[in-house]
Amino acid sequence: MSAISETWCERDEHKQFECFVDFNDWLDGDEDEAKAIRRNNGLLNVSQPSKALFAGDKDAYEQAFKRYRIERRHEVLSGEYITATFGDDHWFQRNEQRFDQLVSCLLEDAVVPFVGAGVSVGGGFPSWKEHLRYQGRTAGIASAIIEAHLAKGEYEAVIETIETTRSPDVFAQEIRDAFFKTGTLQDITLLISELFADTLITTNYDRLLEQCFDTGPGDEVQVINSTDAMEAPDPNRVTIIKLHGDISAPNLCILGKRHYDAAYGTPDLDLALPIPKLLRYYFTTSSLLFIGCSLNNDRTIQVFKAVKDVIGDGDRPEHFSIEQAPETEAELVARNAELLNLGIVPIWYPKGDYDKVEAILRHARNEVKYSESKNPRGVPPQKKKNPVSASSAPRSSPATAAPVSISNPSQRSLGTRFFNAFLRFLGIRPAPSSISVEP
Repeated sequence: MSAISETWCERDEHKQFECFVDFNDWLDGDEDEAKAIRRNNGLLNVSQPSKALFAGDKDAYEQAFKRYRIERRHEVLSGEYITATFGDDHWFQRNEQRFDQLVSCLLEDAVVPFVGAGVSVGGGFPSWKEHLRYQGRTAGIASAIIEAHLAKGEYEAVIETIETTRSPDVFAQEIRDAFFKTGTLQDITLLISELFADTLITTNYDRLLEQCFDTGPGDEVQVINSTDAMEAPDPNRVTIIKLHGDISAPNLCILGKRHYDAAYGTPDLDLALPIPKLLRYYFTTSSLLFIGCSLNNDRTIQVFKAVKDVIGDGDRPEHFSIEQAPETEAELVARNAELLNLGIVPIWYPKGDYDKVEAILRHARNEVKYSESKNPRGVPPQKKKNPVSASSAPRSSPATAAPVSISNPSQRSLGTRFFNAFLRFLGIRPAPSSISVEP
C-alpha cells in the first residue's frame, strides 16, 4: 500500500486558526496592544493581519495568543473587581480554579445547562422577580407586601397571595400577557445554543431557546413538557426540557401554587413524581450549569437539597452556577457556603454586570476550542439516555485544567516566506516566476 502524503494544510495546521475567532478579531481590531503586535511584525498594511501572522509566523501568533488568553481570563473572571472589593486575590483564585473545572466538564461533554429567567431578559422578557412585581400591580396588591416576600426569596408566597386575593385566572392571564410573544435572540442565547446542542433544561415559559435551534426545514427540536417529563429524549434532535411548561400551551403550564403542589408534592416533596424524578436523574448523572437562575429556595432547589441528602457525600458530579457576587465578604462567604452545600460551585461576577455572564460562557467556549485544537477528540459524544431507565452512577470530579505560561514573542521579519505561506493559507499556489521562495 502506498503511503498517504501529508498536505500543506495538515503541516501548517491552518484549520486551527478558526478556533481562535475572538483573538483574531481582537488582533485585527483597534486596541493599542493589537496595533503594536501588528507593527512589530510588519503587518500594518495587511488586510487580515491575524491570518497573515498565523500563516507566516506561527510562533509569534501563538505567543501573542498566550498573552491575550491570560489577560482575557483575568478580565472575564473579574480579577480586578474581586481584588479591589475583597482586598486580595483569594476569591479570584477560586474563580480561576472553578472556571477550569467547568471547562474540564465541558470537554467531557458532561454539562447540561439549566437556563433561568435571567437569560430571557435580553430577549424582551421580564425576570421572574420583575414579573411578580407586575403580577402584584395587576392584582392590586400593595407593593410593600410583594417586596417583603421577594426580599426573602418567597416567590411562591407572592403567587399564593395573588391567587387568594384575586384568582388563579388573574395570575395565569398575566403570565400569558408577559411571555406569549416572540422574543429577540441575543448573543448569550446564541452562545448557549452553540455550546450545548444536545440537552437543555429550563423553567422559562418563553420560546427563545427553540428559536435558536429551529432554523432548518425539519423538526430539529424536541420539547419535553411538564406533562410528559419522562418522555425519552430523541438522540437525533436537540432536546429542550421545559420543566414548567411552554407558553404556547398555557393550559399545560405549571402556573400557580396548586400546579406546583401537584408537580412536586404536598405537603412534602415527592421525589417519585415525574419532575422531581427527572431533576434527580440530571443532578446525579450530569454536571448542571445554572445560567440566569436566582437559586433561591424554590421547588427545584428543594429537590436538589433532598437528592443530595439521599445520595450523601459520595462521589457525584460537580454542578456550577454563574453567580452575582455579594458586595461584602461576609455575604460572599455565606452565599458560597450555601451553594456548595447544595453541591453547586459558584463562579462569581460583579453584581449587576450581566454582560459578564456571556463573557464567561464565551471564554469557556474559546478554552474548549483551544484545548480541542491541541488535543482533538476521536471519540464521538455519547448518545442521550432515557432518564427512566438509564444508570445513575455519578461521574468522578474532573481534574483542573493546566495553567498557561508566557514567553517572549518572536520579532523576526516575515519577508517573502510569509507571503508564500499566506498565499498557501488562502488556497493560492504561488507562481514560481513571480514569487521566490527562501531556501
